[in-house]
Amino acid sequence: MNPRPQARMLAVTLGAAALAALTAACGSGTSPSADAAAPAKGTVNVTITDAGCKADPSTLTAGAVTFNATNTDAAAVTEVELLSNGRIIAEKENLAPGFSGKFSLKLDGGEYDLYCPGATQEHTKITVTGKTAAATGDTATLLQQGAADYATYVKTQAGLLVDNVKPMVDAIKAGDLAAAQAGYAKSRVYYERIEPVAESFTIGSDSLDQDIDAREGDVPADQWTGFHVIEKGLFEAKSVSGLAPVADGLLANVGKLRDLVQNQTYKPDEIVNGAGGLLDEVSTTKITGEEERYSHIDIVDLQANVEGSEQAFAAVKPALEKIDPALAQTIGTRFTAVDQMLDKYRDPNALGGFALFSSVSPQDLRALSEAIAAVKDPLSEAGGKIAAAG
Repeated sequence: MNPRPQARMLAVTLGAAALAALTAACGSGTSPSADAAAPAKGTVNVTITDAGCKADPSTLTAGAVTFNATNTDAAAVTEVELLSNGRIIAEKENLAPGFSGKFSLKLDGGEYDLYCPGATQEHTKITVTGKTAAATGDTATLLQQGAADYATYVKTQAGLLVDNVKPMVDAIKAGDLAAAQAGYAKSRVYYERIEPVAESFTIGSDSLDQDIDAREGDVPADQWTGFHVIEKGLFEAKSVSGLAPVADGLLANVGKLRDLVQNQTYKPDEIVNGAGGLLDEVSTTKITGEEERYSHIDIVDLQANVEGSEQAFAAVKPALEKIDPALAQTIGTRFTAVDQMLDKYRDPNALGGFALFSSVSPQDLRALSEAIAAVKDPLSEAGGKIAAAG
């Protein structure tokens, strides 16, 4: 994706102060940075500053590569993305100053774009020489099947997203506030489960994710559209007035997403990185209550992010069980612990089936943050192993 720079900078800096207290628990698999050493083979050290992102080395050989990103002192840059032909193939978010994180994937020969939104120089070219050898054997077969299964899952969720947005649109046009509110909560989960896929698409100069899911303040007011415009009307103004055109636009955009994923394929390392990206979404906006500012159904979104991450992990789990069975078991056990914590907030009488964010105590949020961080660390390790095997 090649997002609008202003929009992405606003999005990643919003709420930085509020996140400070939670960073240690949910920092995208991050840890306080150490002095950088010379990169090992198959490793790129990325240093993030306000001036830009420096990659060492910037030319490398095709194969499994781990990007170690460290934010030295950049307040305006808290995210690094790797793009191929304008599409995000890996990213690490929530990199506050002094923290670091990593992602791993298999890169074939070609030119890639290391994108650091908000930096003075946002783009750095990465050159990969040579060609990767095709993986063979039982593990490779399992990874191929997992990738196909995940593609089916994404297509199903995108179709259900359209199917559930339409009744909300109809309720808005009919003037039925209660039905529109219920439809809003119901439709959110299908988007949140596959959000990294939506983030990877750009249509012209527009980010499809921004057009569907930008929050107020993420983009200039005259460009703000999508779910959260509707949310503000339905839950703050408690009115459907003026929302019909926005609802029609949202339906059109989720329809574009559904169409785009029909023939989309995914590499196993992209799937693992997407699983981590969904947990980053939890850490960045859901756990602080910033996503659903007016409806306060952040726990609904949070659970959907976790479920989407689990489904992505499930796609590669059979292969990981052959590569590192102990690691696969650790990730599965820690996902189960998060699920059990979220089950406490299920409420069949509440909007979206979960308690409102405002009813969750700070202590419980802290515990949930720690449980999610406990998943992200081994999941990040799995990314490197999958990249090497796939």
